[in-house]
Amino acid sequence: MGPMESAVKAIEQASKVYLNDLEAMTERQLLESAGGNARVPVDFTFEVALINRRIAARLAGQEPPAMPEVDGWLVAPDELRSKQGISLYLKSACEELTEAAKAIPEAESGKMVGTPGSERPAFALAQFAAMHTMYHDAQLNFIQSLNGDLEMHWN
Repeated sequence: MGPMESAVKAIEQASKVYLNDLEAMTERQLLESAGGNARVPVDFTFEVALINRRIAARLAGQEPPAMPEVDGWLVAPDELRSKQGISLYLKSACEELTEAAKAIPEAESGKMVGTPGSERPAFALAQFAAMHTMYHDAQLNFIQSLNGDLEMHWN
């Protein structure tokens, strides 16, 4: 298995587990801050989707969608502030990313792709997307545990 194929598998796995954990949560859990100060899950899920879309565009050789101007952390727009809305948005972004990564032939997995301030090999950028998704999935898992849900929702 080459580096791009490995990255695609990592993206697919990260997307699957994140979407399963999202599905296992209540709408209230997605819209409220754990402890009153933590980021709201719908907002960091919006970030995951937006970053996935931006990386998908870069892998496809396109200009990514602009980052929203914010003062601090990203906040999901009103139309995505529901379990169904954010779930569909994330699913679509994960599919875009997977397709963009799959479109890169293994022989081109090392081609350099521009990112803000640097360049990275295509496979490394794809692997970053998987890692970023799993990073935020861990936040979902922590919120689940704070609410008494200790189940594994990944299967």
